[in-house]
Amino acid sequence: MAKFWPQLTIRRRFLLNNIVMVLVPVLLFVLLGTGVYYGLRATGNFRDREMELFWPEAGSAVPVELALSHLRAHVDQSELDDVDKRAIPRRYFTSVEAMGMREAVINDGVVSYETSPGLAQDLVEATYARVPEGQNVYLWDDKGLVFRYQNAATNSIAVAIFDQPFVIDEGYFPANMNHFLERLLLIVVLFSSLLVAGAGFLLARRSSRHVLHPLEQLRQSARRIGGGDYDTSVPVYSDDELGETAAVFEQMRQQLKNDRALRERYERNRQELMAGIAHDLATPLTKIQGYTEGIMDGVANTPEKQRRYLERVHSTSKQMEGLVRQLFLVSKLELGQVAFQWQQVPAKRLLQSYVKEQQEALPAGFTLAFVDEWPRGSEPLLRLDKEQFHRVLDNLLSNSIRYRLGDTGSLTLRLYLAGDRLALSAQDTGKGVATEELPHLFDSFYRTDKARANVAGGSGLGLAIVRHIVATMQGDIHAEQAPEQGLNIVMTFPWQAARP
Repeated sequence: MAKFWPQLTIRRRFLLNNIVMVLVPVLLFVLLGTGVYYGLRATGNFRDREMELFWPEAGSAVPVELALSHLRAHVDQSELDDVDKRAIPRRYFTSVEAMGMREAVINDGVVSYETSPGLAQDLVEATYARVPEGQNVYLWDDKGLVFRYQNAATNSIAVAIFDQPFVIDEGYFPANMNHFLERLLLIVVLFSSLLVAGAGFLLARRSSRHVLHPLEQLRQSARRIGGGDYDTSVPVYSDDELGETAAVFEQMRQQLKNDRALRERYERNRQELMAGIAHDLATPLTKIQGYTEGIMDGVANTPEKQRRYLERVHSTSKQMEGLVRQLFLVSKLELGQVAFQWQQVPAKRLLQSYVKEQQEALPAGFTLAFVDEWPRGSEPLLRLDKEQFHRVLDNLLSNSIRYRLGDTGSLTLRLYLAGDRLALSAQDTGKGVATEELPHLFDSFYRTDKARANVAGGSGLGLAIVRHIVATMQGDIHAEQAPEQGLNIVMTFPWQAARP
């Protein structure tokens, strides 16, 4: 029962409680009544003692009255059905015949019962001899008992003679037996009441343990969550409605905890960004200020110097403009305000074309290659925005160039099938990233080089932009260390097969 109970839903549990609360008293009284009923029926010849048990003050008159009742009933019932005219069972009269009483029943001239063979007619004549008048006679005085009962419709008669005078004695049971029965009845009622109350108490206690206790735990957990405690887990005790509610609370707690951690991380990133921008923009602004003051103060006193100063001012301002554009793009991507122009594009041709276009712009000593590992005989189609997908590839390429080792380096774009997804990896041979920093590369404002001096040279926004664009394309992205040296960025996307 203990293993079965927690598996029930609360609705079924309460329904079971109510059913048990009704069934226990009903079954108890049915058992008691059945026991009494069949107990009395099973006593056979002792039935007159049963009557005396409930009427002890009547003494030995009880079995006599019961025997006479059987005689009257047989005479009356013989009018209803011929089958009932059969002989009366002798067990009805065993106890009274032992006391000296004699009986006989005659149905339409046929003897149905007589105490001794050939006694029936003599008993009828004896009753008329003692009480001549009247068809029905019941006289029991100090001379003895005379009983005669007739039914004219069936021509039936029952008679009885008992020579003992009418005396009410103690009979078989003592006269105070009724007090014993009252006490016994009181004990049965009290026991039944205690049994019902005990069953109700056990059910209420079990319901309290399986319903009220989890509710109290859930209330305390809700208070802790409301107070900002997201670290203490919500206990889940069962699989019923309360267990499901507790599981939902636990999911909410974990989500709130994750959201708080995310907010704290974004807040730290924002603070780092603000500090980095304030620090790194100060240098180009100082340069611009110095160049313009040099022109104004006449330091650039030749046309060549003035042109060189202006070119440096222009270059520095373009770097600052690029940073602002990236910040603006990240904000629009996070808010979902960038409009994508979707189209189905052959992935192989797109990557081959991109690699070919970038060859002339690559720095000396750096190579860009495309490796096609897609199954032969098929052309995968990608749903993308060409401009945004080019931005993804541009950011990956610029990162690889920026973090190459020395004057040489390479980036390899590899296309292959990963399960049911199209996979595109971008593996370089650069400096690489520490294992603990890999999960954070795509966070906005994250920088592996905390001491860099030029925001425009690496703002920490490039891979965040890549992540947002890939997610918009229903893709996934992650970073891993390259097998030998460098960083490997892996992206997977849904795809469709090109029609032949």
